[in-house]
Amino acid sequence: MQTRQIKPEKFSQFFGLKIDQKHLEFVDIYANRDIPLFLDPYGISTMETKWSQKCEQHIAEYFQYLIECIKNGDKKTTNQLLNALHEVDEVALGYSSSIPSGRGIGQEQAKQLKEAFENSQAVQSGDIRDIADCALLIPGINRDKVSDITANILKKDLIEFTQEQCKLHKIPTSRVAVNNAFDFDRFEFRSFYAELPVIDEKPKILLPITSVRRDPELSKYKYYRNFIIEYLRAEHTHPGDSLAYVLKNGHLKVNIKDLKERYPMSVNFIYRFSKDHPQILEKFKSELRKTAKKPGIKPKLKPKQKVLTAEERIKIIVDLQPGKKEASNYHKIVYNSLIHIFGSRLSNPKSENPIHDGRKRIDIVFTNSDKNGFFYTLNSLHHINCPKIMFECKNYGRELGNPELDQLQGRFSSRRGMFGILLCRSIQDKVKLLQRCKDTMNDNRGYIIVLDDSDISVLLKLKGNNNEQGIDDFLSKKLDDLIM
Repeated sequence: MQTRQIKPEKFSQFFGLKIDQKHLEFVDIYANRDIPLFLDPYGISTMETKWSQKCEQHIAEYFQYLIECIKNGDKKTTNQLLNALHEVDEVALGYSSSIPSGRGIGQEQAKQLKEAFENSQAVQSGDIRDIADCALLIPGINRDKVSDITANILKKDLIEFTQEQCKLHKIPTSRVAVNNAFDFDRFEFRSFYAELPVIDEKPKILLPITSVRRDPELSKYKYYRNFIIEYLRAEHTHPGDSLAYVLKNGHLKVNIKDLKERYPMSVNFIYRFSKDHPQILEKFKSELRKTAKKPGIKPKLKPKQKVLTAEERIKIIVDLQPGKKEASNYHKIVYNSLIHIFGSRLSNPKSENPIHDGRKRIDIVFTNSDKNGFFYTLNSLHHINCPKIMFECKNYGRELGNPELDQLQGRFSSRRGMFGILLCRSIQDKVKLLQRCKDTMNDNRGYIIVLDDSDISVLLKLKGNNNEQGIDDFLSKKLDDLIM
């Protein structure tokens, strides 16, 4: 026989409220059990009322006072401030299986919390200014603790909100004892009597509907993954970085997995990063406030990808050692730099493009889209067939010879074109290499010009100065050296 499940009674049902739950300003908690939600301090700020502004101010004042006591060595007050933090039974939030249990921050956890605060670099340096800093920069503070700490600090304010709601909806209240509420006039936790709604002899404190979340965005991991890692991904997404790799379409990519391995998450790392990049931490807090007003929207950093200057590109290329070990990195920076230099002149970039049914590959190939520049005149003026512009990259520490020229020439065809550029690190005997290129041309096997690091540096500087005519003139001089 099937057992019938009975839904737990809600606060509104217990007091017989006739108003639709959707129109309530407070969270309709269960009458006799916890509800699986967490108090989010940024949710309170979305109310934009004098009361919510006072709550924000009280949170800031509490942490400022706590940090001052720790830094001044006032252990007695520090102990009082931290030992008073417990789960606030009256708000009935969390994951207790039945009745509220008061097990949020126990004595042992309060001790650990105190040690974490006292040993924290962030506290000693004065970098803890609010509850977000506390949650992100101190070990052991998670969503449960943030919820509990917020409820403790704002207990008197939340009682004020509860009393207003009870008056509005004519909910009966009783005079009950309230323990461990922080008094901002005396700056201490104290007990007092207050009028609150009572269910089965247990007082209840109501929370604004905007102040709770099933999964608050204020967490170390979300800050780490959605802000720190996203920032680092943008910083590493440039062709000179070892973590970046080039897709076939020429775009650069950095894997999140590689970043996490390079920068594993820890409180110390989060603190060091936030110390070095305070604007990212402030951006995270700013986004928490914005997205708290829009349920379903997640705070996320959208940093701009790092744009390398001509000087930075040149330095990356020059610093690469010739040889097989850096061949991949040389190909990566050159490929990206060619895309940068030639802009709209050359389109549809492809790396390691297969030909001859995959038996051979062209290092780099572009479609010739030039409308009036050097690559346009190759066909229109010099009658060199060049629908595709082909490049071969050689990160050699030795002089180029006929095999390298023959390799590029072997990629030419009537359909792909008869022009290519051979890229290398340096040329010792330029006269001899030029003569080899002339031999290829005179045997009607195609046209090859060679560019070394110094040539790429010139092109990058011309591009950096937006000197497109200079790029045309430089390449035209190279072609003249070949055909004259």
